[in-house]
Amino acid sequence: MSDDSPKNETDLSGQDRRSASANPSDHSRLYDYESLPLVKSAEKKRNAIRPWILAALAVGLLLFAWQNVKKPVKQSDWAGLPQGETAPDAILEGFHLISSHQGVKQWELYSQSARLFQKNKEAFAEQVYVEYYKDNKIISTLTADKGVINTQTNDTYAEGHVELITENGAKLETSKLRWNSKTEMITTDARVHIYKGLDDITAMGMEADAQLGAVRFMRDVHTRVRDAGEIEKFERAKRF
Repeated sequence: MSDDSPKNETDLSGQDRRSASANPSDHSRLYDYESLPLVKSAEKKRNAIRPWILAALAVGLLLFAWQNVKKPVKQSDWAGLPQGETAPDAILEGFHLISSHQGVKQWELYSQSARLFQKNKEAFAEQVYVEYYKDNKIISTLTADKGVINTQTNDTYAEGHVELITENGAKLETSKLRWNSKTEMITTDARVHIYKGLDDITAMGMEADAQLGAVRFMRDVHTRVRDAGEIEKFERAKRF
């Protein structure tokens, strides 16, 4: 009995291998036995790589979510938009609005698009063109990057590259401008540049009618008399 045990161990480690290689049915068993360390090593590598893949996916999802969260802010780059309101009640393309008082037209506005906020009674327009009227005739036209219309009072506010050209040939350039429906006067506290006849005037702040007939400047007024050859013919801007 004591002599048989070592022999059996030798037979198991030797004879079984030979019979396995000779017997096709045991070939898969031998293959599995010898490749087991390689399989375990590959599994370890995959297990080590998996956390990094998951981390990269998580970072990608966070970046995607962050970009989506920022999009509404980019679309609402108006400093004057109603606080806490990112979704307007309506978005209109090719916006057109007419203001009248007691049946008399005051102005007619066109814009490429507008966002309406009914609660605040305001419309925020992009790429604005306005025609101002007196006695049912156009007296001046205005263009601006943006505009706000109070849909209750019909007061307007223009901002960004504001230009007002009158029918009598004068021109106003400024960065922002308000129009009051009750007084039918335009006002601003920004820098203004007016070309009117031979006068070339710059100032800070002004109040005037829409024809630039009666103009009152606030401060820092500088006037230059132009030569007759410098006088330009300002044409009415085209509608968008």
